[in-house]
Amino acid sequence: MSANRKTQAKIVLGPMLAALAGGTALGQVVEIPQLVIYANQTPTEASRVGSAVTVITAQDIIEKGFPTVPEALRTVPGVAVSQSGGRGTFTQVRIRGAEANHVMVLIDGIQVNDISDGDFNFADLAVENLERIEVIRGPQSGLYGANAQAGVIALVTKSGKGLKRPEVETKLEGGSRSTFTESATARGAVGQFYGAASFVNTSTDGYNISRFGGERDGSRSFTFTTKAGVDVTPDLNVEGSLRHVDRFARFDSQPFFGPFEGLVFDSAFDFNAFQSTTAQIAMTWSALNGAFVQRFGASHFEQKRNDDDVVSGFFRSDGHRDNFDYKGTLRGDTNIFGGEGHRLTMAVDRQTEFLKIDSASFVFDPAAGAFWANGAERDRTGLAGEYSVNLPWGMTVTGALRHDWNSGFEDATTWRVTAAQRIAATATRLHGSVGTGITNPTFIEQFGFFVGTFRGNPNLRPEQSLGWDAGIEQSFLDGRVVADVTYFASDFEDKIILVTGTDTISTAVNAVGISPRRGVETTAKVTPVDWLLLSGTYTYTDARLPDGTPEIRRPRHTASGSATTKFADGRAYATVNFVYNGAMPDSFFKFPIVPVTLNAYTTVSGILSYALSPQVSVYVRGENVFNAKYEEVFSFRAPGAAVYAGLRGRIGGE
Repeated sequence: MSANRKTQAKIVLGPMLAALAGGTALGQVVEIPQLVIYANQTPTEASRVGSAVTVITAQDIIEKGFPTVPEALRTVPGVAVSQSGGRGTFTQVRIRGAEANHVMVLIDGIQVNDISDGDFNFADLAVENLERIEVIRGPQSGLYGANAQAGVIALVTKSGKGLKRPEVETKLEGGSRSTFTESATARGAVGQFYGAASFVNTSTDGYNISRFGGERDGSRSFTFTTKAGVDVTPDLNVEGSLRHVDRFARFDSQPFFGPFEGLVFDSAFDFNAFQSTTAQIAMTWSALNGAFVQRFGASHFEQKRNDDDVVSGFFRSDGHRDNFDYKGTLRGDTNIFGGEGHRLTMAVDRQTEFLKIDSASFVFDPAAGAFWANGAERDRTGLAGEYSVNLPWGMTVTGALRHDWNSGFEDATTWRVTAAQRIAATATRLHGSVGTGITNPTFIEQFGFFVGTFRGNPNLRPEQSLGWDAGIEQSFLDGRVVADVTYFASDFEDKIILVTGTDTISTAVNAVGISPRRGVETTAKVTPVDWLLLSGTYTYTDARLPDGTPEIRRPRHTASGSATTKFADGRAYATVNFVYNGAMPDSFFKFPIVPVTLNAYTTVSGILSYALSPQVSVYVRGENVFNAKYEEVFSFRAPGAAVYAGLRGRIGGE
């Protein structure tokens, strides 16, 4: 390490490590969440959930200094993040070795997966307005249908419901690469009415993500979220929400010819502009003293993309997704085995998707241009049911079944079964799940649009999988040590892969055979003394194609860890985090494609915060403080060391 890097690391980490060594404040840092919202059809006590779930609360985000959602997800077992450069650039998240479009992403219950590609670009997804993040791993199609084949990532924004006093939170942050973040959230409740509104604005000059040249690839983003509701009667609630995102990012393209073929080439003209809007309204009615709860909902999601680069010209897409749903839950008790609690949920939803595309490549293919000018549409109707029973000896069992009627594809039936057993005498919890998953071909895989490089395949079949997991959670020393080990396995059939013919034109096909995934997820939380919390994860993942070839961008070994303390009579806290990403295969996208290996890397980050008063705190945080050099996507340089300082304010609240 050079002298200047050592100095930078000492400036950022020195106070944090000193605080960790000498902290004296009382109180644990993180509260274990009591409910998991999206692991079942209705919120469930965490100890009764059979699926593998990780919950990240707003307090976790603040105290660990996570600047964005993808940075928080790097610490979740079984999750791999691939970012094509710095903040604001294309970012994919995979669960248990599956594809990015095998993961359903929900924001306040609204599916926000990309309409054209099926995945979700996490980019610089803001954390300032979030109440919690839930990551449910394993097949969830029995609950949610297509796109939930490998898991669900659900984000819940802040609400004013239940607040005794109005609350206003603000944040100002600035630092390396002229990066600035401003945010504010106001929320509260008056009588039967409640509401919340927030904005987050971020801008950065960035850095050059290419190996060549020196042009910076900056970005900016603005997110506005609002949520409001009213308890019309004690048994009837109506709630609505609106969220808008406007993002612009510079990037560098990859030429498919010439001396820079397949490499990220420095250019000042390439950019991606993205806008999305989600809106939802829902009515919840409770009857029979809460024994029968019904929910009626309608949501709308729309997105506009504009990608422009010197290699392929412009690509624009405009799409929307509409969803109408009903869910009814009936609860009851019996006394056959000494007291059982039953819950039966029936749900039905109707979804339609529409997409239009305009591309410079249509000059060479007028038929494709005419097709996409009119747009493509498809719909799905789903019927699902879930039964859950809590047994008196500490066991909870759930079973879910779903059938989807699809336009353009075969209808599909999926299912899921989970179980959790709590053994109080030994502070042990056993948990497991098994289920099937399905992912429909994307609009792009079906119809394509890249003339001369990619051709769609309208004969694709949906991808299918069978997966299961089993784990044990053990608590020691009155809860000061909690560890969990989970084994998972899944087999994919008809996996959609990209193949290239002798004419250099690629297309999507269903792979013949089984694509297996096997692995182990481990987590641990240790509180050796009241003022110190240690946590860590390790995941082993083996993901392969039917011919045994390892899947790209799936590291076999990943790990994370953090140490958090409070000190100065509870007015200050400090956290040091590390993330390890093992070596992983990738592709050099030239003709023919050349396999490459991305080197392993470890990044260290941290935050030190001090409360000047109960309402105002200041902090300094660092990212990649040892300036590790690495790439998560071949030829896209990852960001180096950075330092930021910020101010948080909070008025009101409970």
